[in-house]
Amino acid sequence: MDDATPLSSDELRGFAVIAEACAEAFLNEPSAQIVDDVARVAQALGDGRFDGVVADEALRQRYSERFFVPTSPLYVPLSECSVRGAAGEGGRVRYAPASGAQADHVLKCYRAVGFDYRALAGFGPAVGSLHPDSLAAELAFMAFLARAASEAAGDDPAASGRAAELLCQFAREHANAWLPKAARLLAAGDDDLYARAAALAADAVGSIAG
Repeated sequence: MDDATPLSSDELRGFAVIAEACAEAFLNEPSAQIVDDVARVAQALGDGRFDGVVADEALRQRYSERFFVPTSPLYVPLSECSVRGAAGEGGRVRYAPASGAQADHVLKCYRAVGFDYRALAGFGPAVGSLHPDSLAAELAFMAFLARAASEAAGDDPAASGRAAELLCQFAREHANAWLPKAARLLAAGDDDLYARAAALAADAVGSIAG
């Protein structure tokens, strides 16, 4: 983690909770539980950005338009390769293909520690369309590393340090390099649950990326 102050167990657990709640929001159709989970995480930080969000039929339709209808003006393909390579063209955003060097490296990181993004649970179409560098997959991976680092802190400081170092390195090289842009692209369509969840995730990742 370079010369940065190592993350404490509490900081690691706190980050894991945020990352898990945000990943859950992208992996599942909206429900009262999903909204409540992400709202409680934000409120614990003194952040009321999810106050007033309701898991109604309109939000369920919004989830579909955001992530499963490429012709929708609200659609954003939340994968690192697509977003990092996105560029404006004729007043619209042209996204890059959902494959490339970043996704390949992300998958190598997963395999190095035995993380299987394909085992993530959630809404069938959302899980089935996951790429290694999908937002939900990267968030779940970072939560996995953060919990591993926190749980090993007392019994195996060396293992804890390795997990925390990989977490911060991954945040710098991958997640923090595109999550803020993803949040801006979502917010450009509308300031909804998904734009706010991406922004919350980006804030949390930025805090550990250094």
